[in-house]
Amino acid sequence: MVRRLGLFTLLLSCAPPTGGGTGTSDNETESTSSGDVVPTSGTTDNIGDTSSGSSTDEGSSSGEPAEPYVPLDGNAFPWAGESTDELCDDGDDNDDNSYADCEDFSCSRNQSVFVCEGDSIYESTPELCDDNLDDDGDKLTDCADPDCFKNPFHAVCDKPRVETDCQGGGDGDGDGLTGCDDSDCALDVAACPPAAGSLRVLFDQTLDETAGAGPNSDWVVDRWGRVPAPSDPDSADEWHGALSGFGFGLHQQGHRVENLVPWDGRLSHGDPDNPQDLTHYDVLVLVEPSRRIRSEERAAIVEFVLAGGGLLAVANHNSADRDSNGYSAPGAFNELLDDNGVMTDPFGFRFDEVDRDTPTVLTDIVDPGHPVLDGPGGVVAAIGFYEGCTAHVTGAGAIGLITLGASEELVVGAAEAGDGRVVFITDSAILGDGTDSHGNTLTDHDSWNDPTQDNRALLLNAIAWLGEQG
Repeated sequence: MVRRLGLFTLLLSCAPPTGGGTGTSDNETESTSSGDVVPTSGTTDNIGDTSSGSSTDEGSSSGEPAEPYVPLDGNAFPWAGESTDELCDDGDDNDDNSYADCEDFSCSRNQSVFVCEGDSIYESTPELCDDNLDDDGDKLTDCADPDCFKNPFHAVCDKPRVETDCQGGGDGDGDGLTGCDDSDCALDVAACPPAAGSLRVLFDQTLDETAGAGPNSDWVVDRWGRVPAPSDPDSADEWHGALSGFGFGLHQQGHRVENLVPWDGRLSHGDPDNPQDLTHYDVLVLVEPSRRIRSEERAAIVEFVLAGGGLLAVANHNSADRDSNGYSAPGAFNELLDDNGVMTDPFGFRFDEVDRDTPTVLTDIVDPGHPVLDGPGGVVAAIGFYEGCTAHVTGAGAIGLITLGASEELVVGAAEAGDGRVVFITDSAILGDGTDSHGNTLTDHDSWNDPTQDNRALLLNAIAWLGEQG
C-alpha cells in the first residue's frame, strides 16, 4: 500500500519553515450549512514536518553549528472559528458557541494562541514558559514542561532536533544514528525502503482528538510534529501523548509511526500535492474524532480502505462532546458510514450512539481464533471497558469479536471491505497509557500497561492484521 516518495519530496517536506513566531495565521474560515468551519487559505506545505525541531543551541556531531530554530507560523486548531490571537482577543464570540475569546477552548488550550497567557489551560505561551512558575500545576516548570519545549510555535526553550543530513552520512541531530538508521530519514521511502513486515502507520491529529484535557482524552502519540520526537526513543516516556505507549510499541516492532498534525496535515486519497496522502500509508488510526469529518475527508477514508488500506476506528461514549461543538466520536463515525459520497454502509457495521458506563473486564470472546485476538501481539483473553458506546453489524463484511458481557452488543469487531480492512473499538480508554502531551501522569488511566488486561495485545494485533493487505 505504501507509495514510494522521491528525495525531492522529502527535502521539500523537511525544509525549515519560514515566518516568525507570532503563532497566528492568516487562515480564513467559512461555515457550512451544518455549522462546521472549513479553512479556505493560509496553509504552508512544509509546516508540521520534522523540520520544526531542526535545531538547538548545540552544534551537530560534525562540528557544524546548529541552525537557529524558526517557529511555525500557523494555527494549531484550523477547524475552529475562534483560534487565532486576533480572534481570541476581539471581545466577540466569533464561532457562535456561547464562548468568547479565552473562555473558548479553541483559544485557551491552543498552543499557537498567546494572547490568553494567564487564562491558558496549559503552560504553552512564551511568557508562561519563561516565568519560573509551574503555571498549569503539572509539577513541571518552564522548559521542563513539554507544553514549552515541544511547542513548535515559539522559540522559547531548546526544541527537539531532527536529522537533516539523510544522504551525506552526517549525524545532524546528534542521536548517534545516520542515514536510514535514523527514523527521521524514513520519510524518504525511496532512499530508505521499509524492511519486510514494516508498516507505515499514520495517527491522525486533525479531527480534534485532544478535545478534552488530561490523559483521558489526549489521543496523540506525540504533539511535536510529523515524526514524534525524539525519532528513536529509548522508552515511551520520551514521547508525550496518551498514545505514546501504543506508538512506541509499534516502533519497537519496526513499524514507521507518523503524525498527521493539525496545522498542516489533511486527509486525502490520491492527491499528489499532499506529502501525507493516504496512498502512502498502510494503516490509518482514528481515535475519538471530536469534530465533524468533512465530506472530502469521509470520501478519502472510505476510498483508502476499499483500495487496500487498514483503518483502526476507535469511538467513545456518545456524551463525550468535550468541546461542545455538537459532535462526539460515534456520530462523527456514523456520518462517515452513512454519507461518504462513495458507497452506503461501506464497512458493514455501525456505532450505537449510546452511553455505556460499565467499568468491567470483558472476557466474552466471540471469535478467539481471529488474528486480531491471536496474533503477533499475543492472545487476547480479556480487555478493559470503562465508559463507551457499543456497535452492531449491518452487513456481511463485518464480524463481532468481543461483546459487552453476555449481550450481543459489540465492543470490538472487524470488517473486510473491498481490498482493505477495518477494526472498530467502542471505548477509547483502553488505548491510554496514563500520560498526556502536557506532562501529566495519572496511573489509574494507564490501561495500556495493565497486566490484568490484554489491551496492548489487542491493539498491536489489530495493526498487524490491518496492514497485511498492504
